[in-house]
Amino acid sequence: MEQQTAVQEEQVFFSSKNSQLAKARKSIWATMLITLVLGVLISRGSFATILVTAGIVLIVLLPVDLMLRRHLKSGQALVTLTDDAIESPSFSGKVKRILWEDVERVSVEAIQGTPYLRFFLKASVSLPDKRSFWTGANPAQPRLVLSPFAPDVQEQFLDAVNQRLSTTGGADPASRPAICNEIREEREFQEQLKALAPNPWATYALIGLNMLIWLATLTLGASFMYTPAEKLLLWGGNAASEVQRGEWWRLLTATFLHSGFMHVAMNMLGLYTAGVTVERIYGPRLFLLVYFASGLVGSAMSLHFSAQQVVSVGASGAVFGITGALLVAVFQHRDKLPKSFSKQMISGIGFFVIYSLIQGFGRQGIDNAAHIGGLLGGCLAAFILPERFDMEHFKRTFASRAVAAMVAATVATVGLAAAAPKAVVDQARIFATAEFLERGLKGFQSALMVLQQDQNDMKSGRRSEREVDDRSRTVHAPAFRKVVADLSQATLRPGDRREPVLKDALRLSELLVEALGMDSVFVEGNPKPQPVNPARMAQLEAELKTVGERLTKDVEQLNKKR
Repeated sequence: MEQQTAVQEEQVFFSSKNSQLAKARKSIWATMLITLVLGVLISRGSFATILVTAGIVLIVLLPVDLMLRRHLKSGQALVTLTDDAIESPSFSGKVKRILWEDVERVSVEAIQGTPYLRFFLKASVSLPDKRSFWTGANPAQPRLVLSPFAPDVQEQFLDAVNQRLSTTGGADPASRPAICNEIREEREFQEQLKALAPNPWATYALIGLNMLIWLATLTLGASFMYTPAEKLLLWGGNAASEVQRGEWWRLLTATFLHSGFMHVAMNMLGLYTAGVTVERIYGPRLFLLVYFASGLVGSAMSLHFSAQQVVSVGASGAVFGITGALLVAVFQHRDKLPKSFSKQMISGIGFFVIYSLIQGFGRQGIDNAAHIGGLLGGCLAAFILPERFDMEHFKRTFASRAVAAMVAATVATVGLAAAAPKAVVDQARIFATAEFLERGLKGFQSALMVLQQDQNDMKSGRRSEREVDDRSRTVHAPAFRKVVADLSQATLRPGDRREPVLKDALRLSELLVEALGMDSVFVEGNPKPQPVNPARMAQLEAELKTVGERLTKDVEQLNKKR
């Protein structure tokens, strides 16, 4: 029996204005604008800095924009389907036209979130089956990027390719497996997911609350780009020394504080990116449970590391926990979810977590302990909590699992916080040091000037030796005693360059208190007062000379380093 093949019309597909690539171009230009604005703010009007920032932005992003424009030319046919071939200038490699009879099979793949259609050609096609080191292209497996098309056009295109494969080319085209239209499957799944929570209010509420608190700190004296640690500690920042004094509430309040605009902006972007999906999977109440559990566990973990020596703030621990919960949910149900969705989520989240942690270990000022703690807290909660993929199971286990997750998070938080080693740095005392140190050093200089003035008055005859001797006990010794009281309360961080100056100024003041406060005796026939303990006075004068010379050198070294 003779087989007949229906002749199909030529099909042409054009790029879409609402495609993923078109949106990417808009994002690029928005990024360029935001970067330039931030450059202007940071530069404070410096034309050279603005020019350098603009140059860097253009050098980095302009080539990317030009590459995207190549796929988005209005009116240009990106793909043409005929009875015998598929043709496209967007094919990777030199071959831009592929015969249907040369196709072994076709699959849809996602590479770094970008969908591709990969064609596996038959061995009879004389093309090298080897991936290029520089471009990543394999001539025997040409790829066609799908992102220039809008999602609905992508679905239509895949259906059209499926139809061509099943009706044209080769002796038995039906033997080729049809393409699984994963784009349609993912769209339908996303629609079902969105229907569970059309308005993810909990995510929006958390973003709004974080931004509102950051704006409130600006009115209280915070800086737009960077806020001093002493202010963050005052407002509720996390520090081991303060938590160990009983201020456990800092574990929570620290997660709503941020050091500057970029800090809060990046955290809120991460929260929005992962939070919407997680809220739809777990529902708003369990989503909030995961968020707060992750933030608290992250803060408790930080007590063992970063918060030992610095003030830790930020929602990044909670954000890492949200991404961890999403990773767990997708991994546990990967067999039931669309393959493209599960693959993209697992690879994308995995890359984000690993990259962020590596960045954190390589840069100062990033609390990786809070990130890891938050990630583990989110994963732990997600393993316990039910997802809404099975609503019957979700409703049946919601209450018991929620209680179990809260208990687990509480135990983890309390256990980690209680097991934290004693704080290396007393943050409150260090930040109070500025006042004590300034007052003490000013008092030290003032007392020295008054003492020197009395010596000059005695030499000029304006004061007698007996009067000056009396003033040493009634005026000068009390003045240096106040200096000792202030300087002894000043605590500097380990490695602070002012530490030698503080140490020697304190010691010099202690020696002067003892020397000036020592009683004197007057021997008949000698108008000069004699110390009641001449041997001890000789020791004090020798040490005063040594410490005074050392203090002078300390101040000179400190001024050189500034």
